[in-house]
Amino acid sequence: MRKADIVDYLTSNTSLSRSQAITAIDSVFEAIEKSLCKDESVYIRGFATIKVCTTKERKARNISKGTTVIIPAQRTVKLVVSKQLKAKMNS
Repeated sequence: MRKADIVDYLTSNTSLSRSQAITAIDSVFEAIEKSLCKDESVYIRGFATIKVCTTKERKARNISKGTTVIIPAQRTVKLVVSKQLKAKMNS
């Protein structure tokens, strides 16, 4: 599913116009992005928790050159699906 599919779903199931649906979706994504940039978790009840995690610095191999490369520590996002969503997916 793409953003356009979500917009179509919103316009067909609510009284929002296409431009209003796009604005609403963009606002939600912007709010999630701002929270994650502040190292805050985003909890959407019944759906998932989105949290910021930090990976450790690690070594990897460059197969083509046969050398060892160090991958620096970095922040990344982890999505933890709720129990309700897991139950719906597996029923």
